[in-house]
This record gives sequence, C-alpha cells and structure tokens, in this order.
Amino acid sequence: MKRQERKSRNQLEADSIESPSENDIQTPARTVSLVTAGVLTCGVAWWIQRVRAEGGLSLPYVRLDIMVVSFLCMLPLAMLLVEAMFAVLKRRNRFIFLTVQFVLFIGTAGLFFLAFTSDQASVTLSQDDAWEFFLLRPVIAFWIMVSSLLLVGNLFPFQESASMPRQGALVWLLVGITALVVPAFYVQSRVDEMVTKTEENLGSGRLGDARQGVREICVLSPWEEIGGASVRDLARDLDRDCYEIERNLAFMARRPVQSEEFTYQRARLLSILGQRSAAARLLKTWTGKPGASPLSYQLLGNIYQQQENWGESERYYRRALKAWETLPRSEQQQAGIVAAWKGMAFAERKRGNYAEAEAAYLSALSLVPTADQHFLLAQFYEDTQQTTKARDHVQQAMALNASRYAIPGKKLITSLQQQHFGCLNVWRNGRP
Repeated sequence: MKRQERKSRNQLEADSIESPSENDIQTPARTVSLVTAGVLTCGVAWWIQRVRAEGGLSLPYVRLDIMVVSFLCMLPLAMLLVEAMFAVLKRRNRFIFLTVQFVLFIGTAGLFFLAFTSDQASVTLSQDDAWEFFLLRPVIAFWIMVSSLLLVGNLFPFQESASMPRQGALVWLLVGITALVVPAFYVQSRVDEMVTKTEENLGSGRLGDARQGVREICVLSPWEEIGGASVRDLARDLDRDCYEIERNLAFMARRPVQSEEFTYQRARLLSILGQRSAAARLLKTWTGKPGASPLSYQLLGNIYQQQENWGESERYYRRALKAWETLPRSEQQQAGIVAAWKGMAFAERKRGNYAEAEAAYLSALSLVPTADQHFLLAQFYEDTQQTTKARDHVQQAMALNASRYAIPGKKLITSLQQQHFGCLNVWRNGRP
C-alpha cells in the first residue's frame, strides 16, 4: 500500500515537471499579444499622423493620442474575451469558433482597406456623422484588437483547458469601464484643449487653423459651443470665409503681378489659411533683397512664430524693427515698431532669454503705455515669478481700462497670491 502511494506521488511529481502549468502556457501568449497590440497601435498611429500631415481628418479618431488611448484601453477587455473564446467556445463548438474568427478577420481587412484607400484629406461631414463616429471609436478598436489577438492565439495557443480560472463579474465590469469610459473622458479633455486653441486662432485671424480645429471638434464632440455659437454653425461660417479667401488666391494666381505688395498680399492670405510654408517661400523672394518692406519681415516673423521656430521669428522681427525705424514717423510706423518689439519679446521669452524679453516688452510699453501693454507685461512677470512687478503692472492695466481688465486682473492677482513664492509681497500690499 505504502509502495503504491509512493509510486503515485513520484508519478505526479514527474508529470508536474514534464507538463507546464497554465500560467507557463499563458504567459508567452500574453506577452506576444501585448507586443502585437503595441505594434498594431503604432502602425495605425502612423497612418493617422500621415493623414493629419496632409490636412485631412483621420476618422473616426482624429488625433493620434486619442487613437492610442482607445486601443490600449480596449486591450484588457479584448484579451479576456479572446482567452475565454479559446478556453470555452473552441472546445464546445469549433465550427462557431472558426466562423467568428472568419467574420472578424474579413471585417478587419475591410477596415484597413477603407482606411488606406479613402480620401480623407477632402472628407465632408454630414449631420449624423459625428454621432456615428462616437460609436465607431470603441467598436473599431474592439474589432481590430480582438482580431489581432485571435491571430496571435492561433500562432501561440492560449490555455484551452476547462480548468482555466474564470474571471468574475467585477473584473469584466472593470475592463468594460476601462474600454468605454476612460477614452470618453480623455476625448472630452482633449476637446476642451482644442476649444481653447481654436478660440486663440480665431482671435489671431488664423482661419485655416481654426477651421481645422472646428472640424475636429465636430467629429469628437458635436454638442460643443465656441464663443456662444454652435460648433456646427461656426464650421459652416469658417468654410464660407475660407472659400472666399481661396477664390481670391485663385484669381491672384491667374493674374500675377511682380511686385512686393502683391506678393505680400498673397502670402498674407496663405498664412490666414494656415499654408505657412508656401507663404514663407513667397516672402523670401523679396526679403532677400535690400530695401524690403517691414511688413514682409513682420509677416515672416509671425509665420515662424506660428511654426514655433523662435530663432527665425526673432531674427525677422528684428529686421522688421530696423526697417520701421528708417521710415518717417507716423501712426503706422509706431504701431509697426510696437508689433516688432512684442514679436521679439515673445520669441525671446520662448527661448528662455528672459532679460532680452523683458527689455523688449519695456521698449514696447515706453512707446505705447496702454492697458494692453501693461497687462501683457504683467503676464510675463507672472510667468517668470516676479510677483511684485506683475502686481504693479496688472493694477495699472486695471486702472487704465477697468471694463476690460477688472476681471482678468483680479484672476491674475489671485493666481499670484496662491501659486508663487513671492505671494507674501502681494498679500502685504493688499488687493487692488
């Protein structure tokens, strides 16, 4: 009896050594699944970036980061489902298992075919498209991730034993929330950022960039409002305004005039549409010659500013300043000098040259001591932790134009009191 028990024990030990455990089988497959999901996400991300570079809409995800979040958040749910399919469905009904695989693979091939062959650079949006995209984002992510993991499961088999531990309802609920709710919150946070950026573009007259931003917001969050207007109404208005500019450019291209003023006007319209590289090429044909207009230098400085090329931006604003200073004194000349100083200050600020930026801001303020200049300088001092100077200038801005800067000024002072190391000086001097 004891001999038989000892023999059975030895046999069990030998079996346990020879046969891998469930975790040993699942771990390589899961590792390969994670790697496959990462490679797949990078591939689709490359495609989205390519479409965006051409000025189109990468439907339905629009932005690279949104697609990455959607795919990665769907990964846990897809992995649990695929493991369950291999452990249960494949054992109980192999025909249904193969049918489901076939449908998923064909659907994924169709999705990739549509993605890479459709002309999304010139896509137009209908009234119901945005709501369809709202549903398509998780559906496409689910479909592609499940298909890719099924393919991996066929190449590197998952554990198919009935003894595989089954996940409880709480686990399925958590992965479901991760797959659906987390991307939705992320999309809304990105939309809020896009709304702020679009408002800045509208305020700066960059209609092309504003139109692109509004179209993306229409896809991601069609119920948004910008400046009190429906995002769809704003998209329609921007399309009309940009179409008029494009018509003017087409007319100018048919009847070109070899003059700097004509070139400047073309470049200005191209810059408004967001075609900054084309605008810069046009302007450089004249700025390389002596006696070029300060307007050409200034527009080039602004173009490089929008491209975040701070060195070139500062260089052309400085050339604009020198060109303005050679002209007779006038209101236009003074406005041009102030604009050049402000452009140089902004470029130096972005480059981290705070002393040069401060000198440029003060030069602009000495020429035009308006509330706008004081508030701009106060914002600069806030960013550079010079709280006392920031408080002084924001108070002057509020005194010169209370109707415009009363509320923003109070917000800035509150920010100084709460966030900066020099806040004791602000409290000591009291509220305005």
